[in-house]
Amino acid sequence: MNVKNLILILLLTFSCQRMNHQKTSTELLEIKSEMIDYALEVGNIFEFELDFSDESIKNVEKILSEIHQEYERTKNEEGLNGIAIQFGFYIMEVIERNHGKAWIERNHESFGENSFPFFWNGATLFPIGWCQKRIFDGSDDNVWIKYQILVLEKRTE
Repeated sequence: MNVKNLILILLLTFSCQRMNHQKTSTELLEIKSEMIDYALEVGNIFEFELDFSDESIKNVEKILSEIHQEYERTKNEEGLNGIAIQFGFYIMEVIERNHGKAWIERNHESFGENSFPFFWNGATLFPIGWCQKRIFDGSDDNVWIKYQILVLEKRTE
C-alpha cells in the first residue's frame, strides 16, 4: 500500500469517527448550562419540581401552559423566546441524562440560525422549537406528548 492510499484511509477513518462522535461546542455547553439554571429558577417560581426525570417534562408542560395562558391574555411576547430556550435546553438535558448522549448545534440547514438542532438516537429534535410553539400556539403543541412520541417511544424501537 502506498503512502497516498494510507493517508486517504486514515482521513476517511478520522472523518467517519468524527461524524459518529460529534460533540457540542464549549460555547453551546456553557449556554446550555446557564439556560438550564434559569429553567430551574422558573420551575421554583411556578412551584413545580424539575428533577431531570422523564416525568419532569410533565411539569415543563404545566409551566409552559401557564405561560401560554398569560401570553393569550396579554399578547406580550417579551422574554418568552428566552423562556422557550431555557426549557428547550432543560428537555435536552433530560434526554441526555436518561437516554444517552447527543450533541447540539447552533444552526440547522433547513430551520435556520439559532434553531439549536439536537441530534440524538439517529433523530434530529428541536426541543426549543417545541417550547416556542407551546408558548405561542397552545395545547395542540403539548411538549409532554411530543416527548413521549419522539423520545420515550423512539428509545424502544
